[in-house]
Amino acid sequence: MITEDLDRVPSAFIISLTLVMVGLFLFIALLNGQASLAILCVLVFSMAAGAWVWSRISFSGIHYDLSFDKNRLFPGETLHLSVRLENKKFLPVWLRLQIAHGGSLKIDSGETMLKKDCGLLWYQAINFDWCLRAVRRGVHCIGPIELEVGDLLGFYPKKKKISRSHDIIIYPRRVALNPVPLPRRDFFGMPGAKSPIEDPVYIYGTRDYHHRSPARYIHWKASARHNRLQEKVCEPAEQEKVLMLVRTDRFETDPSGETFERCLEAAASLAMKFVRMRYALGLVTNGRINGDGRSFLPVSRNRNQISEIMETMARLEANPRGKLLDILQKGMALPWGVTSVCFQFEPDHESRELNQYFKNRNVPMVTIACGLSADFPEAETKDNGMILRLKDICAKGDRLE
Repeated sequence: MITEDLDRVPSAFIISLTLVMVGLFLFIALLNGQASLAILCVLVFSMAAGAWVWSRISFSGIHYDLSFDKNRLFPGETLHLSVRLENKKFLPVWLRLQIAHGGSLKIDSGETMLKKDCGLLWYQAINFDWCLRAVRRGVHCIGPIELEVGDLLGFYPKKKKISRSHDIIIYPRRVALNPVPLPRRDFFGMPGAKSPIEDPVYIYGTRDYHHRSPARYIHWKASARHNRLQEKVCEPAEQEKVLMLVRTDRFETDPSGETFERCLEAAASLAMKFVRMRYALGLVTNGRINGDGRSFLPVSRNRNQISEIMETMARLEANPRGKLLDILQKGMALPWGVTSVCFQFEPDHESRELNQYFKNRNVPMVTIACGLSADFPEAETKDNGMILRLKDICAKGDRLE
């Protein structure tokens, strides 16, 4: 049974003055031989005592389970949250449930709080369901959970706070992008499967061993599993490799934070585009990470790479924790043929140092200036490499809901 979601007014039975008055009436009734009044006062005391004992044991046998259909989503997508409450004892109870949630998760039903009242009979279970819509990028907590349980009349409620919370990762919004020109680094001319040289580092499958193939291509574990010789099938040596950089310096000059959000939306959308094009991808940022995310992801093509990149961008904050160049210089190995794409606020002295760092290693650098409104002076592009404005790579009507 579900009751209205209203705060209960404390009953008069729990007011000490009222109980003192009932005790006074009982004393007067006993002195004057008023049996009916005495019995009524005893009943009142018995009811208050019973309600108190009822509330003390009401938490016993109460079980809850919180679940949701996904914990990673894009803005505009919905999350289905379900809570199951079960009373595994013979004693019925009154119960109130309240769940804290971030302001970037909006309840579709129009409620402002995840809050419900209900009464649970003996061995009864009930489910509460909400649909939450993601509004803004970030890491948002669902929890802690606050349970308030008591007797059915609500005379002596008891509260219990369950500190466990669940992180919901909201990725940056997907946007439509114009083509971003990258310098070609083809080692043997034509890209893809037409390349005559295979790279043993990039293995994407196995096949039956051909007697003319070198023995070093034999995949021994796969051969044992299939009970026949298997050889590795490798990617061509030519493969586009992109190292994405997100430099968070100076984004705090925009107090609204919209410039930084637009930067991450474009960076995340470009990363997904590169993955669809089968590029090897990596990410380095000097921004602070909210939670357990990684600020450095080496260039790779493993299947979890884009998920880790998107989670890092979801957790990323606009506050820098150091110079991006210092992070790169701490023993980072750049693979041959990599191209760097740097998202930053505006080109400055540090960006010129960054470009020189890559230039000394024969790594071309493309800069996406997110806070640049006017054209960058051509005389400065020599020291900063290729510079594109954010509005130049974002297509009109760019947001994909």
